[in-house]
Amino acid sequence: MKKFLVILGVLLLGTASFADVMYVETNLNMDNFWEKNGKDEQKVLNIGHKILYKNKIAKRVPIVMNRSTTTINANSNKFYKTVTIYAGILPYLDSDDELAAVVSHEIAHTVESYGGPIKLLAMNINSKNYEIKADLKGIDYMVTAGYNPLAAIIVATKLYDEPMWDWGFASTHPKGSKRVMAMYKYIYKKYPQYLNSDMSGNLYYKNFKYAMDKEIKGFEAKEKSRNFQKDEDI
Repeated sequence: MKKFLVILGVLLLGTASFADVMYVETNLNMDNFWEKNGKDEQKVLNIGHKILYKNKIAKRVPIVMNRSTTTINANSNKFYKTVTIYAGILPYLDSDDELAAVVSHEIAHTVESYGGPIKLLAMNINSKNYEIKADLKGIDYMVTAGYNPLAAIIVATKLYDEPMWDWGFASTHPKGSKRVMAMYKYIYKKYPQYLNSDMSGNLYYKNFKYAMDKEIKGFEAKEKSRNFQKDEDI
């Protein structure tokens, strides 16, 4: 049995890139192979396909997990229409809702890419706008599938960059602050019931509220004034 396990280990290592760091499981055999190695993949697939099914997405979107732990990322391949979740991002996600936020964003990109070559060109040229569009569409997907959209803000607070400049081709993604504010405004207008949910006490969400306090208060004041004016007109 030990000889068999050594051979199995060599075969598994032979299929991986030497640049990647792989999980090392102990007491591995063919009877418990899936239980030991498949839990993360199963979680990603279950959440991904729940989002696809609940949103009645009539597009084929293959969802896979790359076991590299050195890559803290997730992406959508717009040509092959696949969504890839890298194992390296999983330690930064603390709930199914947070994983759903990541998967929903990438599904939104993939569904958008079904628009054909012209749409793909537009997505590449105007990538920053399409990132925010995928953030917001991903929130719709999350809510429809039964997940809390505040998790999208929590993930963004943990992981999204805040570069010094946000112009030209210096980056393909907008500043994290711009993205989280767009998410907050969207949830505030469309899904306000979640703003007082249990997740609003999450430390990362509270950090977002503190860091963006001025912008949030300015936005909310304008919304309240606008709603008051509507009521007056009626």
